[in-house]
Amino acid sequence: MEAIIDILHLAKVKVAPVKENYSISQPWYFPRIAEGRKGGYYSASYETGHPFHVPEEHVHPLQQPKQPYKTQQGESVIHSYCERFPLRGELHKRGFKYVRDDRYLPPESTSGIAGAIILTSERDGRERLYVHNSSSPYYGKANDSFDLFCIDEHRGDYKEAVKAAAELLGLSASEDAFALFLETQEEEPPSNESLPVDISSVILEKPPGLAGLICDHLLRTANRPTPLIYPLVALQAISLAAGDKMGINGIKLNLLTLAIAPSAAGKEHGQAWLAKTAANLKLGRRIAGGISSDVDMIRNLIEADGRCCYRIDEIQGLFNAIKSKNANTYESKIGDLILTLATSHVFMFSGNHRRQFLREIDHDIEQLKKRIGKAKDAKKGDTALEDETVNIENLNGLLRWLFKKRGYIENGWPNPIVSIMGHSTPTGLDSLVTEENIGTGLIGRCIVIRCAEMREKLQRAKKRDFFFDYRVENRLRDIKDNIESELKTTPEALQMLEAIQVYYDEDERLNAPVMGAIYARVMEQVQKVASLLALEEGTVTVEHVAYAFALVSRCTEDIAFLVQKDTALKADASIAEIANYARESIKRQLKLPQGKTPSQLKQVVLKCFKPLKKLVEKQRARASDKADTFDLIIQRMVEIGDIELIKDGRKTRYILKKK
Repeated sequence: MEAIIDILHLAKVKVAPVKENYSISQPWYFPRIAEGRKGGYYSASYETGHPFHVPEEHVHPLQQPKQPYKTQQGESVIHSYCERFPLRGELHKRGFKYVRDDRYLPPESTSGIAGAIILTSERDGRERLYVHNSSSPYYGKANDSFDLFCIDEHRGDYKEAVKAAAELLGLSASEDAFALFLETQEEEPPSNESLPVDISSVILEKPPGLAGLICDHLLRTANRPTPLIYPLVALQAISLAAGDKMGINGIKLNLLTLAIAPSAAGKEHGQAWLAKTAANLKLGRRIAGGISSDVDMIRNLIEADGRCCYRIDEIQGLFNAIKSKNANTYESKIGDLILTLATSHVFMFSGNHRRQFLREIDHDIEQLKKRIGKAKDAKKGDTALEDETVNIENLNGLLRWLFKKRGYIENGWPNPIVSIMGHSTPTGLDSLVTEENIGTGLIGRCIVIRCAEMREKLQRAKKRDFFFDYRVENRLRDIKDNIESELKTTPEALQMLEAIQVYYDEDERLNAPVMGAIYARVMEQVQKVASLLALEEGTVTVEHVAYAFALVSRCTEDIAFLVQKDTALKADASIAEIANYARESIKRQLKLPQGKTPSQLKQVVLKCFKPLKKLVEKQRARASDKADTFDLIIQRMVEIGDIELIKDGRKTRYILKKK
């Protein structure tokens, strides 16, 4: 196996030096079946590709010539440390046993397999160790001698290790902060890991079915389009029409969505459409404009028969009130109540709330009984009471429903559906998506979509389809009135859902230090979105699951981006943290195929990221002829293949490089 891997490496096929690639995998074997049972099985094998010669003796790999590497600004401490303390010598000190060529036996190995290999970077010519033994402290990353020093003596703290190495070598660590950014981008062994579902062809702005039709209408009728928000509006509309219907595996179909877009970007268009559509469907009483207290939420739930959707603009005010130490008691309780109503299958009223609302509903019952009594006693020809007589059956039905509500208040309200469709600006909401807040539960249960920083241009000619509202409302009404509540799922969709669950149940994601709380709820969000998309058809298909996963994946990316932004904006943020966030900002700015000119890109990134702007201004003031941190980040991104500079006539533009 080692000879085969070496041949593949020489042929530029970058097979990862991991345990699985040094052993024959189980699929190579036919099942072991007892002789007496073989007649009942059928087996077949298929072979593709071309065989190549594997020598009997191990072939010594050819050494690739090292390319000259220009040390980046700020890399001197790490570079100097690796020069002073070569990797092979450091391995000997740590008990690694040389076996042959670039292979070593780790000290903790029990198998006797030389599971450590030295790789030579094509970028800087530096040697790095990769260990495929998961029990090794160096497992999972290509480490140079400085990395070993950092892991062993400084618990992986790069800042501390750079400072200590600088003191050891007699260098200044102040110029080496940018090295941390460079080190986080070092080449690692190739990985074949990919997302469990192929979503490369999914267009978020175009969901399948009725949701896609709603998005298309909102796009065509908007003054200033915000197309990434419209799928959230469409899903909220379907959720509102769904009532008490359940999704896959009995999941509740309520949604908590947060859309972040610049001020005056057109966020209100979707909100207005949802309110109008709800009114036309006779569901207007289930739409609320805000939350003033926990009692207000419970009253809205009772009056809306257990189904309520909050349409909140500038939602950061609600979050700030919930988190504030100076908040009133009724405000601080809102967050816990939202989580309880969003997740519980039976909502139990507190003692005070139960007593309060029982008094109120008992009063309503008594008043309704009086109306029914008057209707029964009405004399013929008494025009003042004729309407009551005609509607006596409706009044009796309403009385039965009030008694049913009273039972829910007393014994618990089954499957309350509370949704929130929140909107805000980057200034208002970005700062609330932090490492501290995503672990509390509320942000972690939201589908967060962050739109681009730049507003779309006004549409000069809006296309209005006068029959659209009628058609869509009829289809939403069909969902509302459909008594078939159990969704079906195709076998292919079930297989796709299982692959997603397995992927996010892996320990590296499930227990990730910051994003673990988000990854743990990916499956729940995917099931909700896929179920809502499938409600009209009644069957969840691969198309529904793929779109749901693409939307939730975009949500996790946006949350990770905002957490990274929060880290970079802190007063004690390092240049490495600033540079890493700037890198992600640059990639987001270049998502449009036309890209941006160097001056446009620098201007928009610095405008949106003040710490980097201040840093660049200081650097330019000290030495205007030298590259500043932004320029170095751009250079680095070009080197590692994130972006590329192309010529477009007389202009040059940066675009994202296709992987």
